[in-house]
Amino acid sequence: MRRGPSKWALLAVIFVVMVAGDQWSKFLAVDRLTWAFPRVGATGTAAKVEAFYEMKHLEAMARPSHVVWGPMWRMTYAENPGAAWGMLRDLPPGFRHGFFVVMTFGALGFILWYFRKLREDQRWMQVALSFVFSGAVGNLIDRLARSYVIDFVQWHWWKRPDLYWPIFNLADSLIVVGVAMILLAPGEKRAPGKKDGAAGVHA
Repeated sequence: MRRGPSKWALLAVIFVVMVAGDQWSKFLAVDRLTWAFPRVGATGTAAKVEAFYEMKHLEAMARPSHVVWGPMWRMTYAENPGAAWGMLRDLPPGFRHGFFVVMTFGALGFILWYFRKLREDQRWMQVALSFVFSGAVGNLIDRLARSYVIDFVQWHWWKRPDLYWPIFNLADSLIVVGVAMILLAPGEKRAPGKKDGAAGVHA
């Protein structure tokens, strides 16, 4: 007897919540860490949201970093046209944009294919893949809207702002956490769709 939501309902809930949270956090980064909205006279929420998806290349309008916790944590507006840690950002813009979009769609297709094969009881893997899927879509929205990803979380070494981890965002965090969960999956590394040696795909 099935207990709790189906795996597809779980994916849908995590996807909606996490993608909305990712986009909202990036909206707040533009609102709080740049002068972009005041520059174009966007004052109401609707006007700001419209400007958020229309305006591009805002680093020149960035405000000073906001210190969340002095020893280790700041919020700093940044734009990353490359992959994680800025890799491949030096590729020609047109090729780079197309490459990342195609690769992301390919990865999303693979995640859904693998997710379909998971058993209903493999909750850990369902959550893990849902995190990776949501994070990939969050950054894909950025690339389709602007050709780069908005980053804003900056962690640095204890009282050493000059020694910092590459700036990241919520979508990046979801991908990292999801991949870590996959690698650490407790007792769920059996082939998807198989239980006790018998086929049991539940799509």
